[in-house]
Amino acid sequence: MFTNILVPVDLDVAGSWEQAVSTAAGFAKARGASLHLLSVIPAGPAVLSQYIPGGYEELVAGKVVGELDKLAAGLDVSSSKVTTSVRFGGVYQEILAYADKVGADLIVIGSHKPGAADYLLGSNASRVVRHAPCSVFVVR
Repeated sequence: MFTNILVPVDLDVAGSWEQAVSTAAGFAKARGASLHLLSVIPAGPAVLSQYIPGGYEELVAGKVVGELDKLAAGLDVSSSKVTTSVRFGGVYQEILAYADKVGADLIVIGSHKPGAADYLLGSNASRVVRHAPCSVFVVR
């Protein structure tokens, strides 16, 4: 049924992605599907960009890909079926753009109990659910 599964992973928020990755790995193993682990580094305010040293994005991307690769190595899924990637920008926009890029037919995303700010602004998970071009499985 699903052949291309995308899992957004926010390594900075412990507990936000572990269940989603485990669930997606189970789906991928059962179906022989490809599993894409994606981490999005949120864009900072434009006014701060002049203070960020050259090569910052490459340095951060290298560290995050290293962490994602360690995570992928610990999954019970064939390593040839797992890819890792890092993107910079708006979180939900980058998740949706990457889903289009890899042809994801399922996004497995973690969510948290909504707080007051989520009701006013909306969470990234809820935006992904509303705008995704494919099925979305939300794991709490």
